[in-house]
Amino acid sequence: MRLSSFISQINQNYMENMGAEGTSFLEQGLKNGMEAILGKLPGQAVTGEVLFRNGNDILISLGQNQLLQAKLEGNMSAQPGQLLTFQIKNNGASKVVLSPLFENLSQDPNVSKALKAAGLPENNITAGMVKAMMQEGLPIDRQSLYQMNRYVNANPQTDVQTLVQMQRLSLPITEENIFQFEAYKNYQHQLGQSLSDIVDAFSQSFQEIAENGDLQEGFEFYKEVLNVLVEAQPMTESAPKDITFENTGQIWEPSEKQISPEQALEHVEEETKDIQLLLPEEQEILTEQLKQAGAPARLLNAVAAQKISGGELLNEVSKMLTQETAPDKEALWKLLEGKPFKHILKNEMNRQWLLQPQEVAQEHSVDKLYERLNSQMSRLNSVLSQTVKPDTPLAKAVSNVNGNIDFMNQLNHIFTYVQLPLKMQEHNTTGELFVYTNRKSLAKKDGSVSALLHLDMEHLGSMDVHVSLNHQKVSTKFYLQDESALDLIAQNIHILNERLENRGYSMNAEFISREGTTNVMEEILSQDKNISVLAGYSFDARA
Repeated sequence: MRLSSFISQINQNYMENMGAEGTSFLEQGLKNGMEAILGKLPGQAVTGEVLFRNGNDILISLGQNQLLQAKLEGNMSAQPGQLLTFQIKNNGASKVVLSPLFENLSQDPNVSKALKAAGLPENNITAGMVKAMMQEGLPIDRQSLYQMNRYVNANPQTDVQTLVQMQRLSLPITEENIFQFEAYKNYQHQLGQSLSDIVDAFSQSFQEIAENGDLQEGFEFYKEVLNVLVEAQPMTESAPKDITFENTGQIWEPSEKQISPEQALEHVEEETKDIQLLLPEEQEILTEQLKQAGAPARLLNAVAAQKISGGELLNEVSKMLTQETAPDKEALWKLLEGKPFKHILKNEMNRQWLLQPQEVAQEHSVDKLYERLNSQMSRLNSVLSQTVKPDTPLAKAVSNVNGNIDFMNQLNHIFTYVQLPLKMQEHNTTGELFVYTNRKSLAKKDGSVSALLHLDMEHLGSMDVHVSLNHQKVSTKFYLQDESALDLIAQNIHILNERLENRGYSMNAEFISREGTTNVMEEILSQDKNISVLAGYSFDARA
């Protein structure tokens, strides 16, 4: 029975017992109940009496004409007249989530039975552990409970739900993986933000090294970092060695073909724009600072004529830092700390670490990006371990990028998932691509595949694109928070449609408005979730 039908039944009961005022009484009670919940803070508890239950649909009285309608997930034991106590996990304007406390769980004989069979004490923590394992469809035999209890004891500051979910996904439960997993769940995982943190923190670390010690030590640090950038591996169409993003449609296949001369020319022309992006006065300042620092005439002429790329400029400055008989160190310091050179350095880092939107469509572009990131972050980490303290913003940012990539690699043993750090015109962002196919199910090969692309756009806001491909038929659903953004997409969808038709595909598109932001980790966790009949103690109330 649907919740709406259930409420209609309750309305009828109220009408019979209370007359014509029954319906308005119920509506007011539901309104009062939501106001009572929204007036509390997450973490606080609320207790109510079960008034009605029909299947998973339930109505609870909080007292003083305060009612709460909800849907029980699973097989929770809740009968009319029973008092239940919940902790408020979330009380947003459109969704209220309550989590049952131990006193409710203890009423379920399955929880006590499992703990007693395993010889474990029955308390808030162990009962919550059993509940979480049942919710995730994990076995609750003696060995499984012992193993999970060890993880809980070894990580007392970690939410039990996190440990159980990682166990279900077969992710190694390590300190770094826990950090990354919770960052993904809390939507604090964007790779692009960590890369931006590296760019911003680099200059700060250079200043600290130079000011706290010999200026030459700061130059050595700067030179090592520049070498990481200028000695990047040439762009080839080969798959990465350490991280792979396979796809059911075999989008990313390894090959060894080198980039074409035409592509190489385009690449150099794109880099040359680094100098052209400077304002005329900034270019004059850069040329003068290079001259004062002892740069050769050929370099000065190339900069003045805008005939040098950002990468080539960094290479030349790296050579200047290598000279034993270095020119005026103070002049060299002013060059490195000058706004024009910092602008070129930041743009070169972004060029190497972020993708242009048009590059995403190029074959193997994502593979090449992660191959480059793997190599450069490993080298940066090695440089920083010798010169920078591990608790500095720069060291933390590099470590987070390394950990994020490693974690993504582990996820890709289960599902196809990749982040796309994108360099947009006005701001940088991170896209996420998740393919709804478990690695264990690839053998089915039924010709269909579904994927989610999540983007956070500056003007369009949060956008989710669900794509389903069945042979040559493509179905897309665009989810945006803003109606005007939806209209904009709808007005221009013919461009995408025409491109797909040129490739032999037919497309059907839907445009849907919704609040909230998609959490890709929740999408991953919801896949192939084998819940047992004993599972399900979540309590979800919606306004």
